[in-house]
Amino acid sequence: MNREKPELLAPAGDQEKLEMALLYGADAVYLGGPAYGLRSSSGNFSRDGLRAAIALTHGQRKKVYVTVNVYPHNEELAGLSEYLQYLAEIGADAVLISDLGVFSLARETVPSLPIHISTQANNTNWATVNAWQKLGAERVVLARELSCAEIAEIRARSTVELEMFVHGAMCISYSGRCLLSSYFTGRDANRGACAQPCRLPYTLVDETGADVLGKDAGQFLLSPKDLKTIELLPELLESGIASLKIEGRMKRPEYVA
Repeated sequence: MNREKPELLAPAGDQEKLEMALLYGADAVYLGGPAYGLRSSSGNFSRDGLRAAIALTHGQRKKVYVTVNVYPHNEELAGLSEYLQYLAEIGADAVLISDLGVFSLARETVPSLPIHISTQANNTNWATVNAWQKLGAERVVLARELSCAEIAEIRARSTVELEMFVHGAMCISYSGRCLLSSYFTGRDANRGACAQPCRLPYTLVDETGADVLGKDAGQFLLSPKDLKTIELLPELLESGIASLKIEGRMKRPEYVA
């Protein structure tokens, strides 16, 4: 089956990482602005920085997707519509959204701005994918927990563009919907401030304090191995994925390269 070559989508946590992604062959980048994204410590871009980043990327005939995938509380909705209008004004190619309320505001405020559904929305089946398409989404980012067979079935039973992560960190919870950071540090992972406690060393002990698993288990008990699909790419390409996404807005520029 002949299919179009999928888009290669790279993380751009700051200006240097953006330039690195473009230099090393990304077709598109995803990045965050001053608010409403899920990587508050990745550097991100000011409003003027967003405008400049989009101009630079468009100058190379490539695309920019802006993350607006936070799960906001009531007080955080103030200013959201105006921010979405600004993103449309400066030419963002799409916004990444996970919350249904944010999605609804975006559709009402800037109906011409394409919406991609973030992996944070836990898109694990074809019914969910089709529901988002019916609401007006142009692309759905699949959950990282899916198998190749599940991805193939979703593609066979849907027509919307599909995007998937092909490299980078995996979360201990479904697509990052984690409460560990909030519990341990008060920093809400679902509002952009994850402290990544799953990446720290732990020892599992019983009620007496004795080590249950032993030294052979290692100490990184909550952190899954990173995602690496390079050997699976032929199978994934056959599934008709539109965009191959690399995780890592908080990683170094060399990683992006």
